[in-house]
Amino acid sequence: MTADVVIAGGGPNGLMLACELSLAGVRPVVLERLPERTGENRANGLVGQVVRMLDRRGLYGPLSGSQDPPRPGASFVFGALPLDLSALADNPLYTLPVPQRHVEQVLEERAIGLGVEIRRGHELTGLSQDGDAVTVDIAGPAGAYRLRTRYLIGADGGRSLTRKLSGIGFPGVTKDNMVSRTAHATVPASMIDPATGGLNLPGYGVIPPPRSTAGLRPVCWTATRPSGDRSLSGWSCIPRRSPR
Repeated sequence: MTADVVIAGGGPNGLMLACELSLAGVRPVVLERLPERTGENRANGLVGQVVRMLDRRGLYGPLSGSQDPPRPGASFVFGALPLDLSALADNPLYTLPVPQRHVEQVLEERAIGLGVEIRRGHELTGLSQDGDAVTVDIAGPAGAYRLRTRYLIGADGGRSLTRKLSGIGFPGVTKDNMVSRTAHATVPASMIDPATGGLNLPGYGVIPPPRSTAGLRPVCWTATRPSGDRSLSGWSCIPRRSPR
């Protein structure tokens, strides 16, 4: 079996790329190991010029649930520090608070509408390359098989098997002294601050959306989704114990 392009990974990056290739006249095959979309959220929104790019593709409305065009944000929080962007003549900061599961739903529907073949429950297990193409080993529901493709694209996450099998390193530093908890929650109306629309946490104070607080206390961040539900995150650093 042959394909022009095989994309390993059916998350937001893989699906968006599949849509763009299809618009260019290329029909990719998307391999996704999960048999169906996950209900978990691994991200809570999009920030930057990607929001305007999605609008150019007609995807901002389905993602945001609004008929209004995207507008730059007057403020943002970086490293727990609030940034006032209202004075910028050309503010590049666009945000789109939307759960990843909804992003994947919209992009998958778009890809299918463009004729993209998405093979769920199919996982890349190996690859080999010669001067003409890449041979991709795949494990599927009906057993193992192979595809020959001109291009193999790894969109399979930070632990990308495509990257590892290609011998591409991923140097970096990770730490295990931080604890983070995130939840999508519905809160009583009595907890909404009428002046700011923020979340009034007993014993903590008001957190205007989207805003984070920092200092000696743990960091807390909250945002309101277009649907009206809220995302609440909290994280703190755990001091390491020095070995005796």
